[in-house]
Amino acid sequence: MLDQAEKAYCLALLALKDKNYAAASDHFDGAAPHFKDNREFNLLRQTTELLLVVKKERAKLNGDDMIELEEVLPYGEEKEFR
Repeated sequence: MLDQAEKAYCLALLALKDKNYAAASDHFDGAAPHFKDNREFNLLRQTTELLLVVKKERAKLNGDDMIELEEVLPYGEEKEFR
C-alpha cells in the first residue's frame, strides 16, 4: 500500500501527464516532506514550478498561457544530470 506522500507523488505525475501543472504543483507540495532528498522528485517539482511561472508571465504579456511541450525520452540510455 502507498502512504499519503507516495499517493500525492503519483497524483502529481498523473497531473503532469494531463498537463495540469497547478494540480501537479499542489500534489508535489503534499509529497515534498517525504521526498525532499529524491533528485528526480525535486527536478520534476522545480520544473513544474517553472512552467507555472512561465504560463503566468505569458498570460500577462500575451493574454495566452498556452505552452507547447515535447517530451524527449532517451529510451535505452542512461543520462546523468549534474
